[in-house]
Amino acid sequence: MRRWPPRLLIIASLGLHVFTAACYTRQPDMMAAFTVYPLWMWGLIGLALSAVAYLFWRAPLSLVMTIVWSLTIMLFSDESLPLARIGQEAPKPGAATEFMGQDTLRVCTLNWGGQKHTRGEVVEQAKVVASYHPDILFLQEIHPWQAKLVADSLYGGGGDYRTGSNSAVITRWKIHLVMHNPMTHSQHLTLKLPTGRFIDCINFHLHSASTDMRLWRRSCWKSHSTNRKLQRREVFYSLALLKNNTPFPTRPVIVAGDFNAPATDPLHDLLRKDFVDSFATAGTGWGNTWHRRVPLHRIDYIYSSPLLRPVRSHTVIAPASDHRMLVSDFILMP
Repeated sequence: MRRWPPRLLIIASLGLHVFTAACYTRQPDMMAAFTVYPLWMWGLIGLALSAVAYLFWRAPLSLVMTIVWSLTIMLFSDESLPLARIGQEAPKPGAATEFMGQDTLRVCTLNWGGQKHTRGEVVEQAKVVASYHPDILFLQEIHPWQAKLVADSLYGGGGDYRTGSNSAVITRWKIHLVMHNPMTHSQHLTLKLPTGRFIDCINFHLHSASTDMRLWRRSCWKSHSTNRKLQRREVFYSLALLKNNTPFPTRPVIVAGDFNAPATDPLHDLLRKDFVDSFATAGTGWGNTWHRRVPLHRIDYIYSSPLLRPVRSHTVIAPASDHRMLVSDFILMP
């Protein structure tokens, strides 16, 4: 009888690994409730099963499963590569500095964290954002009056901004054109730089993620699957609008905001065809942005077209938000 407990633990660890690998590789919509969790979470469960089998029964195969799970976490978790870059240069407070002798521009995105902040809370959070001197700032879950306070704090009345239903884009440059998008979860606009060049911007605040974590209920799996399809439709429509109404890809483009989806979600495949994830490419440290205190999910992103090369990226705590702010520096290619 003593042989069965370790065998069951090893079989459970192996079965979880096979199931996890299949789900995260294929990413079927029906498994969205499972893959919404970070890969390393299931890895820790698998490691725990194999560790118990080794500690109490010295089961030989437990070491094999421990190695398999450890390699899976290190090689395939979204968090691994940026953590390996710890020590590399990250965006610092103040104006964006040169990178290898080339000028950089700074882009930030932040879910403001709700619309019930007092004026004092807005001002204090605006000071944190202003300390990073963003050239372009993407905001979500923010009122127009709050956006104006932030714009004044950043540029002293010298910048420009536009608001959507609950979002805003604020910039030190002039907004040249605003494109109408019937999708309430995105803003489209074009900025004009002092050099005469233009940058197209899309500010996303995609359909809120499903928060039902009761995996034992069928309704949970259905709600996550439906939510994923809605978000993918929003991204597809907005990108089609960009490609049909701008000189894309001959003009630099930034797509940023709160996607309410993990980095493994298939909706990112729609973007990776033409854009680069700034944090995945140049980020350092722990890049997860939600929740601010215990950031388990990376749901805030800054994507750029090839004419903008990401060189630095890092997350910053914003005091009144339940998200962390993402800061990325770019080189504008000729």
